[in-house]
Amino acid sequence: MANAPTRPPKTSRYGRRPPRGPRLVPISRDDQQRVARIRQASAHLSKTGAPDLAAEVDFLLTEDGRKFVGRLHWQERSDEAPNFGIWMPESLRDEIKAKASTAGAHLQSEAEHALTEFVEGRFTPAQPKRAGRGQAGKKVNLNVRINAGLRGRADEMGQELLNEGELDWAPSTSQILVSYFMDRVEEGFRDPIRKA
Repeated sequence: MANAPTRPPKTSRYGRRPPRGPRLVPISRDDQQRVARIRQASAHLSKTGAPDLAAEVDFLLTEDGRKFVGRLHWQERSDEAPNFGIWMPESLRDEIKAKASTAGAHLQSEAEHALTEFVEGRFTPAQPKRAGRGQAGKKVNLNVRINAGLRGRADEMGQELLNEGELDWAPSTSQILVSYFMDRVEEGFRDPIRKA
């Protein structure tokens, strides 16, 4: 045989047995009580003439129910602070990530601080300069979760500053954050803003 296996299947190169799957961790006593109460609620609903509701309660204790509850949690979080892609040169994004990590800065907290400072009039972003044709380099997104309401207020403030003649351009959320992160990179994320 030209392609015969050199070792028996499902054995490790290092002589150890392969893992048997996810390691099950026993649930806490509080969680055991919650499970018991959920089962009691289901039994009560069945006895009182609401078997359809009892089936929904039972569903929560299944694997699909666990996934459903997890999706609810993530949906609430994404509604509150959806992902926001900040378009910038790849070199700047890489520098932001590296210096923020070294300083211990949390990018979401830094971004929300920048927008709050802008909305409250304590930060004015630099107007972006256009790169010459073919000189911009590769552009990518820096993805950060930002409170949707704060983003909306920042965009409104940018338009308001243009309308009132305080600025000759209307900074967008993305432009505010690029300017802020450029300043933070230059100072090496001095006094980093950590996760709240």
